[in-house]
Amino acid sequence: MNVQLTDAQRQHLCQLQRQRRNDAGYVQVTVLLLLDKGRSPASVAEDLGLDQATVYRYAVAFATLGLERYLVHERPGYWGLLTSVQLAHLCREVNQTLYTDCAALLVWVQQTFQVRFSRSGLTDLLHRLGFTYKLTTPVPCEANAAAQHAFLAELAGLEAEVAAGQAVLYYADAAHPTHNTRCTRAWCEVGQQRPLLTVSGRERVNLNAALNAYQPTQVLLDETTRVDAQSTRRLYEQLLAAHPTVPTIYVICDNARYYKNKELTAWLADKPIVQVFLPPYSPNLNLIERLWKYLRQKIINSTFYRTKGQFRHAVLNFFSRLPEFEQDLASLLTRKYHILDSQTTS
Repeated sequence: MNVQLTDAQRQHLCQLQRQRRNDAGYVQVTVLLLLDKGRSPASVAEDLGLDQATVYRYAVAFATLGLERYLVHERPGYWGLLTSVQLAHLCREVNQTLYTDCAALLVWVQQTFQVRFSRSGLTDLLHRLGFTYKLTTPVPCEANAAAQHAFLAELAGLEAEVAAGQAVLYYADAAHPTHNTRCTRAWCEVGQQRPLLTVSGRERVNLNAALNAYQPTQVLLDETTRVDAQSTRRLYEQLLAAHPTVPTIYVICDNARYYKNKELTAWLADKPIVQVFLPPYSPNLNLIERLWKYLRQKIINSTFYRTKGQFRHAVLNFFSRLPEFEQDLASLLTRKYHILDSQTTS
């Protein structure tokens, strides 16, 4: 993020920097001067002992308010009743401690800074500081970042073969959509509920599928009463039929037992299909997981189906409608991956 000061502003800030060397305003002034010199927010944060969110917040405040209002950081209004140093402390606290509502955070602010906020006032402040209230992200407790990096290095070699026309690359996984409507996030009028009819059913549609990593609308599907080695073999037979002349068909899959079934392994011995197993606890590296999420958002969580037949038809019809969703899928199913590491999560 760039900050461009005029000569007059730069001279004024340098003077204030000398005057405020021993108070809270020193950091606020210095951030602007360093950004004006072309320093990156990360290096500024490191040198001043801040987090990057605070540096970005200062830059946005300067761009929004102008220099005069930016410097009056103690006055109530834009940032409320807290000083810049206190706000940075608040940001660190919210990032380090899981607050599921504002009540506990109101108590912390009052005990730490002896400042009272209303619930709505603190909520507004958190929004201005760049925080939002949303679902937490589950991370498998045994996720191993080193193993995931090693897998991605191996994947790069496979993708090179695909680029050379020597192979195709698929991601395989099973899903079991349940005929039971789930609530989802949607835009609603303030103060009004948005009811969504539900059923008490637990019947499932069992899907075994493979997604072409380079053609996200090409999904091979086996609907089955049970996902097992036999279902997987039927899916792989579809792969062979779809690519009869390709030297190698790579299938990236998790460590489910049916992928390692002895009979399936023996059947694959003389086939061009090569199974590539993901590191344990790494759903983040399986591209088809994003397709399942999109299916839930588009078909399952947003519509009420009174009977299982209606539900099953809608789920299966989704796969015949994939060209309709091509733009969304091309954006969603990029071969970019987020590494999960349980060792850095507490």
